[in-house]
Amino acid sequence: MNGAALLPVIQAGDGRTLSRAEFLSLINTYNCFLKDQTQLHLSYSQDNNGEVTVEGFLNISWGVQRPIRLKIQDDKQILPFIPLVSSNASSPVSPLGSKRGMTRWGEYADLHQIDEEAVVNDPLPVPYETSTLRPIKQRSLELEAESNLFRCMSDASLVKRRRGKSTSQKEKERQHRFSINGHFYNYKTAIFTPSYGTPTKVRITSTMTTNEVIEQLLHKFKIENDPQEFALYCVHQSGEKRKLSNTDQPLWERILQGPSDDIMKIFLMDREEEEVSNDVAQYLNLELPILEQVLLKLKEEESREIQRVISKYHHQHRVLSHILSCKMSPHIETSV
Repeated sequence: MNGAALLPVIQAGDGRTLSRAEFLSLINTYNCFLKDQTQLHLSYSQDNNGEVTVEGFLNISWGVQRPIRLKIQDDKQILPFIPLVSSNASSPVSPLGSKRGMTRWGEYADLHQIDEEAVVNDPLPVPYETSTLRPIKQRSLELEAESNLFRCMSDASLVKRRRGKSTSQKEKERQHRFSINGHFYNYKTAIFTPSYGTPTKVRITSTMTTNEVIEQLLHKFKIENDPQEFALYCVHQSGEKRKLSNTDQPLWERILQGPSDDIMKIFLMDREEEEVSNDVAQYLNLELPILEQVLLKLKEEESREIQRVISKYHHQHRVLSHILSCKMSPHIETSV
């Protein structure tokens, strides 16, 4: 999209705004960082109301402690059988039945099952060949399975059968499962805990909230846990851990922090996971003796602060007591 068509101010979620130049700089920096991975580049568009929507892949790392449950898939599932042969023996075989119209080449797996449509007003009593008008001879199933060439419209033109996907193959593709760090679905290991820090990707837009992103991720891997059991956390290099609210937009968080996972990662964690503030995170990477000295200094500072507060209120208590005693003392009048 042409950057000149953008509005001067871009809404970046959670009440934040970016100038047009700042937004384009962030997008260009993001894509430049991933120049060798063009499939991970971000794209953006603008609707008639001027709202900018960014779309792309978001890296999410697994950080859950509780086991996740994969949806059960019956490997012996019986697929519904849809007959291609017409139930009316007196009409030519047609997978379209009573429907009229043109069909696309390759729409059916077996071209020998498709004949010319019969004239509705004067149907022939038996199936016939379109080229010779002779009755179709019954061919054995073994010969049909071994044959790769079938006649089409005339004896002179031979067309190689186009092997289409069977119904079972299409159903298998529809039920395709993504692996979690190489862990595929297995009935005995359908309940497991992903390795901490294992990365994955999910394609989202900048308008999707935290809950919608979690639902998208669980749907991708066919996880039947309740999305309310999890939350997204921004974990910074310093150790700061901030929980995203339900109304936050994770893709904007990623854009504003930059594409590098060394600076900040987004984790899927249990909802009860404790947050770590920036003030606490600055001490997490220190050695144990240094942390003990820091803790000792904090205790001394706490004791001094407690004593200061106690002394302050003791002083105020003495002042108020003195004022009250003065007001409550009896007033003696003298007469001349």
